[in-house]
Amino acid sequence: MSIYSLLDRHILIPIGDRIKGRDLHGAYAETLGTEWLSEDELLQLQNGKLQKLVRHCYENVPYYRRVFEERNLTPADIQTRADLVKLPVLTKQLIREHYDELISKDASGRKYLEGSTGGSTGTPMRYLDDVQTWNKLRGLAFRGWLWAGFHVGEKMFTLAGNSLVKKNAGAKKMLMKGMFDRFIMRNEKHDCTDITPEALDSYYHALMKRRPAAIRGYASSLYFLARHIEQNYLPVCSVKAVFTTGEKLHPAYRRKIQQVFRAPVFDAYGAADGGISAHECYMHEGLHIGEEHCIVEIVDGNGRLLPDGEVGHVVSTDLNNYVFPFLRYQVGDLAYIKKEPCSCGRKHRLLGEVIGREGRAIYNKQGRPYSSIVIDNMMFKDMDFHTLECQRLYEKMDRFQIRQDKEGDLSILIKPVDPDEPLATFDYVRENFQAHFPGSKVEILFVDEIPPLPSGKEDYCVSEYTPCE
Repeated sequence: MSIYSLLDRHILIPIGDRIKGRDLHGAYAETLGTEWLSEDELLQLQNGKLQKLVRHCYENVPYYRRVFEERNLTPADIQTRADLVKLPVLTKQLIREHYDELISKDASGRKYLEGSTGGSTGTPMRYLDDVQTWNKLRGLAFRGWLWAGFHVGEKMFTLAGNSLVKKNAGAKKMLMKGMFDRFIMRNEKHDCTDITPEALDSYYHALMKRRPAAIRGYASSLYFLARHIEQNYLPVCSVKAVFTTGEKLHPAYRRKIQQVFRAPVFDAYGAADGGISAHECYMHEGLHIGEEHCIVEIVDGNGRLLPDGEVGHVVSTDLNNYVFPFLRYQVGDLAYIKKEPCSCGRKHRLLGEVIGREGRAIYNKQGRPYSSIVIDNMMFKDMDFHTLECQRLYEKMDRFQIRQDKEGDLSILIKPVDPDEPLATFDYVRENFQAHFPGSKVEILFVDEIPPLPSGKEDYCVSEYTPCE
């Protein structure tokens, strides 16, 4: 560990905690202390946290109080992880319908952040994020990076979209976040919205100037950068690891990234709205779920628990969010839990392949690729999902899907929340896409339903177009 990393962990992070009123230092230390718990110890820890959370929900959250009473349940009926099946699944639609009722009555006395999802399955949603969830998720990320030999405080280079590279969060917030990224995380961030050859070249030169210990970003963005480096016979600096997140890591992406950067790829899966953080260790046998801080279930379409190894809907209970509790929250992704533990010896259950987020790239007629996560940002005014104005516009869409035909033309299907919503409300969406897909016809269509793909998956980005090489 470098001197800066030691300074970062024991001095800079605690100072930042004191200024911001959080406990990132404590959360990181906690994750290191629970890393080698036995299966029984992890389960006991989960059950203890679950009992406290359930009691809080019953006493302070109107929505859950009503759910319990309708099912003749009391907190005493939810004592273990296995008891959660007595409760219904919480969907994004239910959150939108009962938003105010899901806020804890004591929220004003707690510290929280306003959060929003980018709609990985085309279902937008906003929520409140307890600062404790923020702490724990970052602590788990730090632990996951440590498995790759990377210490917080070493230089990092990030190439990603709006979920990791925030641009319009307000002047004061951006200043504070900039200082956090620069002096504590030492993380230089670049927005991956533009993946033209010129932009990729600028990312490459920034990377070489930075010479980080690790690279992090969206899987497709790092793949396109690696391919650009390879095609142009460019030298690359030495890095310890490459961390991918935000979308599906296709095997071809992993191979290319590892080949070009000559470093192992460590994948991660996260859902801040569900309190999930799962990371790949050096054995690369699956994603270790941060079970100290969430309970993950895999269920069928009726909310029934599926056995390990079977693919189903990811449902999560965030054990730290007391401001806006998520009990059995359906994240919107499909995955499975592996039957066997990791051979590294850690007893956290492993997520197998997360198949709900396709991470597919679509192309404009100039050959420029766009990942599905960047495409989602185009559904927001100014391509920013952090402002309340943009969130409220986005929430006027119940669901959406972008379809690209064989000619490269786009149809944006929108199911509006209000059937009487004027089509002109979403003119900004057409403008966003038209600016990035010159030469393509872009039309917006209101529909009654968004049908699933033939595979049964929900995917909001479908393309039949193949760009000319």
